[in-house]
Amino acid sequence: MSNLFDEIIEEILTRLPAKSLVRFNLVCKKWLSLISDPNFVRKHLDNVLLDPSNNHCKLIVNSSPKFYSIDYQEPLSSTKHNFPLKSPHGLCILGACNGLLCIGFTNMGGCGHDNSNIILWNPLFKHYKILPQCNSALTSVRLVGFGYDYYLDDYKFARVISNSMGGHKVVIYTLKTNSWKTIRSVPSSKLYFPSRNEGTFVNGSLYWASSDYGAHHYFHQNYDPEFENLIIRFDLTDEKFRVVEVPLNDDIKPKWRIDLVEVKGRLGLFQMKYEFRDFQMWILKEDEKKNVYWTKLMRIPQKYGMYSWPVCFVKSDEVVLSTSGMSRNEDKKLVLYNSKDSRFRKLPNFGVSNWLEEKMYVETLVSLN
Repeated sequence: MSNLFDEIIEEILTRLPAKSLVRFNLVCKKWLSLISDPNFVRKHLDNVLLDPSNNHCKLIVNSSPKFYSIDYQEPLSSTKHNFPLKSPHGLCILGACNGLLCIGFTNMGGCGHDNSNIILWNPLFKHYKILPQCNSALTSVRLVGFGYDYYLDDYKFARVISNSMGGHKVVIYTLKTNSWKTIRSVPSSKLYFPSRNEGTFVNGSLYWASSDYGAHHYFHQNYDPEFENLIIRFDLTDEKFRVVEVPLNDDIKPKWRIDLVEVKGRLGLFQMKYEFRDFQMWILKEDEKKNVYWTKLMRIPQKYGMYSWPVCFVKSDEVVLSTSGMSRNEDKKLVLYNSKDSRFRKLPNFGVSNWLEEKMYVETLVSLN
């Protein structure tokens, strides 16, 4: 009977928010031992990620040197997190996965990270780990991404870099070995026109979108009518690149801005036409024969200008958008769009102003040890 009671208690605890479990560590030594057990942490993480209500989904907002986790489930709330290290020029979020944030020090120019200082951080526990220096010469970091290798049960941080001779390679950090390695399997140069440099992690892979918008925005090149949008996938287990085709039809032309977002365990594609008509949201699905295909999720009217993009899905029919209106100089706003009634609702920012960026985030018990 005692064993049955313990199993019931454990099952209940694995379904509670991580913040509550951190407090429960103080109840007794038995609970501390249970909540710290890797099997319990794994089970709790699975419950968090598979929760159909998405109740554990939050935003982590970078207002360097402070961060704020904002919960948009009712009741609305926010929590301030002080980053444990000081950076002379600010901080940037390079990735978020399973409750861990990958943070970089912003370089002197205020754009991009300085390539040398990379930190993994669990804001809930206040634990952090400084990554060792990479031995490869980092002449130009094109792409970065942070995610989880399900097969090896390991967290990895990847950089696609170029050298002064025009060559490219990938350097990968793995948490278990606390070391870097280099691979040279790098795809088409079109990859280096990204909509954003940080990869989107979904189900064991990192994804980057390459678009004509990226070529113009990052490299000041003229728009190329022959440029084809594409998505590059990097599998964190076999460490190989693959191309994912972008959905095309009569309404969608190559000259669209493309961004990617995770939609409840699936890759979501966000397309915006330059004429400011609307946004289109697609998700990547897989049939019984493992063939992948795109299906349109929703259409979002253009109400807040071109500097808008999806951050996370609160429910299947609600998406949080980050928007700065028609000018990059305007303060950011967070807006909730409901596709059922086609309504926008401005969300409170809890006094946080002039923040730099935001990411989808879940609070977990995942440790860096």
